[in-house]
Amino acid sequence: MKKQILTTSISALVAGLAWQAGASAQTLDYTAMSELFGEPVTAGATGAPQRASDVPATMVIITGEDIRRFPERDIPGILRHYAGMDVTRYGFGDGQVNIRGAATGYTPRLLVLVNGREVYLDSYGYTAWATLPVQLDEIQQIEVVKGAQSALYGFNAVSGVVNIITRNPELGNYATAHVDGGTDSYTDLSLVAAYGLGERASVRFSLGSTRADEFAGYPGNTGAAGFGDVEFSRDTLALEGRFALTNKVNLITEFTHSEVNQVESTSIALAAESEYEITSYRAGVEADTDLGFLTVSGFRNEVEVLYSFGLNETSLTAFAIEDLFKVGTRNTIRLSAEYRDGESNSFPAPGNGDFGYETLAASAMWSRKFSDSIELTLAGRYDHVDWSRDGDLDPALYPFSQEDYDVTIEEFSYNAALVWRPEFGGTMRFSTGRGVLAPTMFDIGFGLPVTVGGNTLVISGDPNIEPAIVTNYEIAYDRSLSPAVDLRAALFYHETEKDRGAFGPVPDLFPPAVNAPVFLFGNRGDTATTGAEVTLNGNPEGPWNWSVNYTLQSVEDDLSPFGVNTVRDYEGATPSHLANARVGWTGERFRADVLVNYVSSTDVPMQPAFGAVSRVSVDDVISASFRGEYVINDHLSVALNAQNANFGDGEQTNANTLTESRFWLSLRAGF
Repeated sequence: MKKQILTTSISALVAGLAWQAGASAQTLDYTAMSELFGEPVTAGATGAPQRASDVPATMVIITGEDIRRFPERDIPGILRHYAGMDVTRYGFGDGQVNIRGAATGYTPRLLVLVNGREVYLDSYGYTAWATLPVQLDEIQQIEVVKGAQSALYGFNAVSGVVNIITRNPELGNYATAHVDGGTDSYTDLSLVAAYGLGERASVRFSLGSTRADEFAGYPGNTGAAGFGDVEFSRDTLALEGRFALTNKVNLITEFTHSEVNQVESTSIALAAESEYEITSYRAGVEADTDLGFLTVSGFRNEVEVLYSFGLNETSLTAFAIEDLFKVGTRNTIRLSAEYRDGESNSFPAPGNGDFGYETLAASAMWSRKFSDSIELTLAGRYDHVDWSRDGDLDPALYPFSQEDYDVTIEEFSYNAALVWRPEFGGTMRFSTGRGVLAPTMFDIGFGLPVTVGGNTLVISGDPNIEPAIVTNYEIAYDRSLSPAVDLRAALFYHETEKDRGAFGPVPDLFPPAVNAPVFLFGNRGDTATTGAEVTLNGNPEGPWNWSVNYTLQSVEDDLSPFGVNTVRDYEGATPSHLANARVGWTGERFRADVLVNYVSSTDVPMQPAFGAVSRVSVDDVISASFRGEYVINDHLSVALNAQNANFGDGEQTNANTLTESRFWLSLRAGF
């Protein structure tokens, strides 16, 4: 198997990591490096291994040990406990996540990766989190990168990135079985295992199955009636193989499959029940060469979603090549190129011709270490996207012809960050980024005639829609206040121009310009968020540990009128204040954690039936959760979990469902 060769010295311990051989995000020994440097390590931001304090972006690293202490059953539940994370739970499995902004239905602003593979859905750019083929027990760490990161990470990374990394099977055999059982018919079974096949091969396997009663619908939303009778279901499978072809060349392959049925909120605030079936394939070759650390990778996502308004079948095939190398001892350079081919069936109405896009992208990153106290990172990316459609639309209904879909989009994105370690202590980051939120399948190719009151209306994508441009500026400061207390703080400004948004209850086009009234996906205006966040983590000697964080957000919209051409209202839907606190105790065989979350009041959109748009006020929400775990022996443990214990049969946190208290018992066996 490939070995990472690390040389350390006094200067390396002070200034960063000094690597003789390359290591990717998938092959890095995170546990060993974190123990060596006394803090989490990542290769996600620049491709080169870095300590968390050296990363040229505001990044939160959530380790596998952190994950195990949360009374949570999915990744959105874990993320809600961190500063800057807006999480709204629209259903048992539909927790939408945004960074520094409202987590609306089908939030399309976040790039989510599992071992480097994009898992957000190309149909609308959102993440159906329950479909991720990952069990919590197999996660090595979750890296949350805040702000526009398109030049460093690629597509969709406009409010940030969530990078999920699973345990490396090359680093040792393991097996973990997990069984949960709780209130409201909740059951969860998972099995994860890794095994070495000789000296040059290893495999990772994971399997999960979850069932639960969905949350009851919000009583004021007639479109959500009966949701409490729906069964949430989730079944996932993942199989990964790693092979050392030579001492310097590795092959990684992966297959995943997931099937999910859940209640969710759509992009136009309609409550819905949807079924997902997703299959993915991934392969990559990594080579440590004289030209640098070369990576050639590819993946294919095949997605079928049965929405309430029709069946959507999409596929995404992507290939990338990357070279990471050093020039001297102070310059790290990464060059990469990417090809993407996305396809969709005629959706939701058949017969309008399949459609899709092809993308060619090139990017470059340069990181320069000027001294032990100053480091600069610059990155740029160019995207060329060509859209097309295979067939003609019915001219009696739709305002666009086949030729109108021959659209080319060209955009440039960038990231720049200066990391400074001043003499007075700590680390300061000054960063800016320009992200590109490209149009999705819904935005361009959607086509559906509907009948309302005996009249024909048309819902259509718009091939003339433009990419939304997101620019952010940030100043961040980290430091240890004492051996037991760490501080993290940031000021940020996040601006979106030409925000992409779905239609409102009033048509965008009327006869006689068109044959029937047409509702369009389109650009709906601008919005900006100004804010601050601060986190304190305490790890004193002894059994206790604690953390508190607070986020302030102020939003200013310049959008189309709410309830006319859009249902977007970021000012109303974004909470001004978010706060979280945790206290933990660890003994020889027992450990316990108590967590409290606060979300300030919001006014959120609701659309029980098409055209009936209104705002619903949601009061301040305080939730309390608890987890207590008893370690029976080296292999067995049992835990009691209480999630939102004070919510009872339901607390209003959105206009879709009532978020309920859930209690469950967990039995974990590890070998």
